[in-house]
Amino acid sequence: MSEIKLSETQKSFVESKWFVVLLGTLTAFDPLTIDMYLPAFGDIQKNFQTTMSNVELSVSTFFIGMAFGQLIYGPLADRFGRRLPLLGGMFVYLLATIACAYAPNIEIFIVCRLLQALGGCAGMVVTRAIIRDLFDKQRVAEFLSNMALVMGIAPIIAPSLGALINASMGWRAIFLTLAGANVLCMICIFLFLPETSHHRALSISPKAVFKSYIGLLKSRHFVGYLIPDAAVRAGMFAYIAGSPFVFIELFKIPSSQYGFIFGLNGLGLMAASQINRRLLRRWTPEVILRWSVRIAALAAAFVFAWTWLGLAPVVVLISLFIFLATLNFVGPNSLAGALASQGHQAGTASALYGCLQWSMASFSSFLVSSFHNGTAFPMTGTILFCGLLSVVAFQVLVKNPKV
Repeated sequence: MSEIKLSETQKSFVESKWFVVLLGTLTAFDPLTIDMYLPAFGDIQKNFQTTMSNVELSVSTFFIGMAFGQLIYGPLADRFGRRLPLLGGMFVYLLATIACAYAPNIEIFIVCRLLQALGGCAGMVVTRAIIRDLFDKQRVAEFLSNMALVMGIAPIIAPSLGALINASMGWRAIFLTLAGANVLCMICIFLFLPETSHHRALSISPKAVFKSYIGLLKSRHFVGYLIPDAAVRAGMFAYIAGSPFVFIELFKIPSSQYGFIFGLNGLGLMAASQINRRLLRRWTPEVILRWSVRIAALAAAFVFAWTWLGLAPVVVLISLFIFLATLNFVGPNSLAGALASQGHQAGTASALYGCLQWSMASFSSFLVSSFHNGTAFPMTGTILFCGLLSVVAFQVLVKNPKV
């Protein structure tokens, strides 16, 4: 642990499993907010008497808010510390979530979803900065792997939990449930989470912030670690966008089994995070990342090739499983490498990292839907491009990685 001065009680909390659970929950809030209300789309459409495309617009609006909202919290976290911007963002999330629950029409609902994302993304930015404050590069990667175990539960349980709440109490209760969970997290932050940053940025003027972001974009080291994570994550979003059509319509997999396959891939991500944690006891993050991007690219090539050759769906599903699992090898080690030399501006670096990460992910899902042609190639081609980009970026941009 770094030399940050903490009380014995704070040290005990930071070293406990509850610290992992709290930060993992904060990071999982945005995925939960996306996945929990998906089963209620039909009811929301009927309630607002609108089109399904308008309801779907609330998802893309959320992605936009989540991507670009992070650029706000990074500089704030470097200027005012970690706790205040985090609590401020969560308060915005709380108000917006309650407003979603009581929105009278689809237009206000979409605006509230944007505000919800702008508040909720604080958790993603600030938690990464907190971890960078407390730990060195090796421990950062290990801690993120532990967090991934908590975060991995979200996409598995969220749709089922949302469907249950929707069936028993209606879709508005989903947002009230999220608001209640947010309040519990705010209480935990207020009572237990220590302030981990005592360095304060001298200025958060637009000019100073813009200069910091440009400086990060010019860093081959930072961008070289960022792109592999963003690319593999973009491949996952291409899978999310394209898999319902590919699996159900092309592969003729019953819709009742689609959720099972989705959950199985989620379990694969959780297992990968724990394997990565064990590998870090023996190898550096750079070594694991070097081999992970190669495996991701190879798996992506197999996904594309097997689909093109028209092989049995199970072969494609196995290759997809491997590709998706690499995300929890690439992600923690990429983030640890990218933030390792950014202690003086960990919040700003975390914000830019998250913004570009989610922007690429959203763009990949847009590509899949835009090039839809009744085949699997929009999905598999995007995944192939993402896999190749991840390995090329790391090999070309990261100079002399310690492998």
